[in-house]
Amino acid sequence: MQQTATLTRPRPGPPPAEGAGSTRQLLLDCALELFAAQGFAGTSMRTLARAAGLRESSIYNHFSGKDELYQKVIGQWGPVEFVERLKSAEYAALSAEPAAFFRLCGQHLVERWMDPREHLFAAMIAREGPDSPGKRNYYDALFRVEIELLAGHIEGFKRDCGLIAPDPSETARMFAGGLTHIRRAKFADPANLPPRAEVEQAVSRFTQNFVATVLPNPGRASR
Repeated sequence: MQQTATLTRPRPGPPPAEGAGSTRQLLLDCALELFAAQGFAGTSMRTLARAAGLRESSIYNHFSGKDELYQKVIGQWGPVEFVERLKSAEYAALSAEPAAFFRLCGQHLVERWMDPREHLFAAMIAREGPDSPGKRNYYDALFRVEIELLAGHIEGFKRDCGLIAPDPSETARMFAGGLTHIRRAKFADPANLPPRAEVEQAVSRFTQNFVATVLPNPGRASR
């Protein structure tokens, strides 16, 4: 039987896209819980309203319907969330600091992995068929867009910082693959999250080794 994580209120802080404590974010959180437990088709707007403690009609003040709710949930969690971060000014500002860039990637991924909502999202995707919009979006972001964005940053580091990356796309896959391995090893049981410090240590160790491998000047690895 598929196990799913359960949110325990108070919830962690919301993603940057939504306001803390907003009705809109409450609806997104409740929709995520219900989609993970019952699937998209098995979740009605009436059920969602009851879970959120709202009238059904009030949901339409924030979303046009269940389809929009579903699309917004997909956009908040999983690889799409990291893709949006990679496009941000925060990462662009590190165009001359590859070591800091890779460390920031690791920090952001740990932050996301430790959030119970991320595991609810994984359970939601696992319930879906192979041709569902959510699963297609998930795999496209994970296997194509994320790698393309990482490769673009790595191409710049190769040109400007001497990064050892004969093929930036393969170097991006190497980095992403190592982090994915850590996630699978540490979160094998989604119902029992590991200590954050343990995950941070594993990611830090991997990132330091990766940076030392791809940067020709060892001094840059400590920047």
